[in-house]
Amino acid sequence: MNTVRIGVIGLGIGKRHLESYRNMPGVVIAAVADPDPARREECAERYAAAAWDNGEALLREAQVDAVSVCTPPSSHRSLTCLAASRGIHVLCEKPMAPTLADCDAMVAACREAGVLLMVAQKKRFHPFVQRLKHETEGRLGPIRWAVVKYALGRVPMQWFWDEADGGGPLQENSVHAVDTLRYLMGEVETVMAVGGNLFNPQHVPQVDTAAVSLRFQSGAVAALGLGQASEWAFADEHFFFACDGGEVHFSGRFDMPVHWWLAVRSPQAEPEVEELPGDDCFDREIAHFLQCVRTRTEPLVTGADARNSVAVTLAIKASIRSGQAVRLATPDS
Repeated sequence: MNTVRIGVIGLGIGKRHLESYRNMPGVVIAAVADPDPARREECAERYAAAAWDNGEALLREAQVDAVSVCTPPSSHRSLTCLAASRGIHVLCEKPMAPTLADCDAMVAACREAGVLLMVAQKKRFHPFVQRLKHETEGRLGPIRWAVVKYALGRVPMQWFWDEADGGGPLQENSVHAVDTLRYLMGEVETVMAVGGNLFNPQHVPQVDTAAVSLRFQSGAVAALGLGQASEWAFADEHFFFACDGGEVHFSGRFDMPVHWWLAVRSPQAEPEVEELPGDDCFDREIAHFLQCVRTRTEPLVTGADARNSVAVTLAIKASIRSGQAVRLATPDS
């Protein structure tokens, strides 16, 4: 097995990346970077890694094969493009970037440099999502209707709410729900949404919550309740799907679904029910990234794919602010 030398930039959620990398065979955690001295010194000591106070220095000076970019989204473009110029493969945290122009620049830079770009839309790797993908390609048939509740707790970081950075909860976090539906149901054609700043007046004019209708190119439809409308102590998530051949729903506490229910369309059918241990999917996601780096194969979440999930979240906010439906361009246009 080829050894992969890893760097991690940004030691907030980057700490969770480090935990997964440590448990993967054939990985050397070679470098970490963060402007906070306590964070970088703690991680450097724990993982026997060299430390830098910024990601640009790490990318220019460290000897790494691949890097996790775990910084606020406004820096994703510059760090990814620099990594590409250095021949370094990139796992970039979601959301991919604040604007579609940024996303497109990241895709172009990595394509031209011949390096891998994967975006950390980890929910695609959850066993329930993978199982539903398999079922919709078999006995259930395509999804025709979906209903989703995905409402997180309070987030204090200013960058999260900044329109030019995280873009607020409908972009920074709801992109997980949007990406899951795109993975399972295909590209979105039209977005109609209503919402506002209902729970976070200190962050006006940022939109914090929305009721969203999506029409997909397949003709399928979905309704989503999204945003910061809960408290972490009891935040949860619910996904429901109706298909030609049956129905599925899975749910659990926020970002940790554990309950599965499936019923085929037959009066005699007994529902299939299962409960799994909690799984945040970081290990699955990072193992996949490493496999793609070693084999030079396309990841499950390419930059071009993740860019289209950002496009939907931007369209949701645009629809709320304009009061009009937003029609998305086809991916090839």
